[in-house]
Amino acid sequence: MSNGYMKRLLILSILTLSLSCSDNDPELSKNPIDSQILIETRELLDRESRSLTFYCKTEKIYPCINFPILTEKEVNENSFEVTFTGIGETMICFTAPGPASTTVDLQTVQNGDYQIELNNANLKNKGTLRLSETEIELIFGQLNGIEIIRPTTKRVPQKTYWGTIGYHTSSSVTLVNEFLQKLRDKGAGFNKQTPGHYFYYEIDQNGDIITNTENSGYYFVKAFIFQFDGNESELKDHISIDGKTYKADLSINVETFRGERINNWSN
Repeated sequence: MSNGYMKRLLILSILTLSLSCSDNDPELSKNPIDSQILIETRELLDRESRSLTFYCKTEKIYPCINFPILTEKEVNENSFEVTFTGIGETMICFTAPGPASTTVDLQTVQNGDYQIELNNANLKNKGTLRLSETEIELIFGQLNGIEIIRPTTKRVPQKTYWGTIGYHTSSSVTLVNEFLQKLRDKGAGFNKQTPGHYFYYEIDQNGDIITNTENSGYYFVKAFIFQFDGNESELKDHISIDGKTYKADLSINVETFRGERINNWSN
């Protein structure tokens, strides 16, 4: 079977899948964007601030994975209006098929209630954006042309650190426990967390962080989360410098509430 035939078959399959999305919804078929738009809340962490963003992608699959969703944004003191106006194309096509996407950045938003619109072109959606110390909520009634992946996203608490330890030999669990005990000795508090989705990690109903071994690249993975209110520089040195003594057996990676990453393999 020739490469040309396979390419035409792939394009035909993509078009068939894409058309099926709009055929099922008459409103979408008449809309400038003939696809549901999936919206996920993500709070980006930085050293001095946090930025509220929405990662948005089409349900429809396009021939180029780097097609953008064209977007207009209006920000006022107590309200936000986001309208997805169309699907753009790029000069260079990343030829893997995929959704069109965009990230909407509302920057730093103070706690409180805000009116918000998330419009798929002509299909309007008015709701409330609610921020508290602990979570971000998107409160809408019936949705038109959009789907909110998760109405509530937990916010990473201050002084929180989380990460994974990857290893290939089961006996190395002794070293894992040894390293975590050293963190406890330095003042890390491995307490139960509030259940929910935090974008960067997820806490189960028992208050424990969920471990995802699949696609980690390791036979064994230990996920952990703790709060620490001591000397931050000493903690980082313990992970990045003292942690190198475990480098032959353990790959230690830690993320912080300030958006930083610390590991035991970088120079």
